[in-house]
Amino acid sequence: MMENLKIAIVGAGETSLLAATTFGTVYPVIVFDPDRSKRARFDEKGIAFTDQAGELADAGILLMTGSKRPAYTLDALTELCRIVGRHMKKGSVLIFEAPVYPGTTEEICIPLIEQHSGFVAGKEFFVGFAPSRWQGSEPQGKVAKMRKVIAGQSGPVTDYLADLFEPIHDGGIYKAKSIRVAEAAQLLEIAQKEVNIALMNEVALTLNQQGIDTHDVLETANTKRGFIKFEPDLLGDNPVPWHGVGQFWCKGEQKGRQVAQRIIKKLIQNEVIIHEARITVLGLTKEDGTSEVPETGVLELVSELQEYGMDVQVTDARLELGQAECVGGVLLTKQEELLPAVSVILAVPHEAYRKTGWKLFERLLEGKEGYVFDVKSILERNEKPEKVTLWRM
Repeated sequence: MMENLKIAIVGAGETSLLAATTFGTVYPVIVFDPDRSKRARFDEKGIAFTDQAGELADAGILLMTGSKRPAYTLDALTELCRIVGRHMKKGSVLIFEAPVYPGTTEEICIPLIEQHSGFVAGKEFFVGFAPSRWQGSEPQGKVAKMRKVIAGQSGPVTDYLADLFEPIHDGGIYKAKSIRVAEAAQLLEIAQKEVNIALMNEVALTLNQQGIDTHDVLETANTKRGFIKFEPDLLGDNPVPWHGVGQFWCKGEQKGRQVAQRIIKKLIQNEVIIHEARITVLGLTKEDGTSEVPETGVLELVSELQEYGMDVQVTDARLELGQAECVGGVLLTKQEELLPAVSVILAVPHEAYRKTGWKLFERLLEGKEGYVFDVKSILERNEKPEKVTLWRM
């Protein structure tokens, strides 16, 4: 049933590279996005990319991707539905995975696709929903060890999706009762995670004021059976409201600016003259490698440091191949071109920074001494050079 099947990943969003890499271990895959500038990251991985919507007609499966967060606007989603409707072939199966308000797939997406394709859902094309669960930390080519939730508009569609995903999800398949149930479950998963991370962010900032290491507290609390070890994410994206949910989703409180103010305070307490002092920020894009979109918290951090008059230089290990010189309004500097700084902030601990360890920070500091701020507490404290002062958040 799956022989000669071609999958089109529609939209080069946060999860598209992971979806294409995982599906590509079993099926022929092509990524479509009308924005040709997004092609480079797929070319690097040897994944076929096109900005020509007409090529969608060659695919039997169309995976509609988007943001992993419920900030995916209906404007973007409906535009993709229009494009797919105009170009898909009869008998196609469309799978939506981006977080949306329950009912969006059936009440908004399906009617749009019917309108622009001239096909009837359930007879001439088929629709399902499968919440995004791609493992960014898994090595390329390794199947995701996570139970996959799927839901189709009918029992046979659900069974078909189970057969499709089974070879690439060895954690098993869970068939949700309906598309609405799957949509609502995905929002609940996200809400639960965000609420717990928000709590840990507040705890981390409070403990930091008292000179207590948050990760020491987490390790101690984790000795209790049943304790859920969520970690702070002070520089991650702030949750934002999105269509259809009203006040359900709370807006973030600019933690990046608060982190910057803590850093400024620490430097002043250590008699560092802030004005025009050079500080280096390591990491701007997401740690899981799903996107070249910057973390909003890091943007806030950089902006606040600049407002205090500091000379801020930003680099990102994932963007060192020359494909981006400015991201989110922040000018990037190649790592080999960084000037010695009085302080270094490990904002997003990409794998390259983890591997290099303390040697990198010694090289970036003036005279191999200064102040290092490890926001996610990644660096080994017992390996810290004697002339370096370490602060963890």
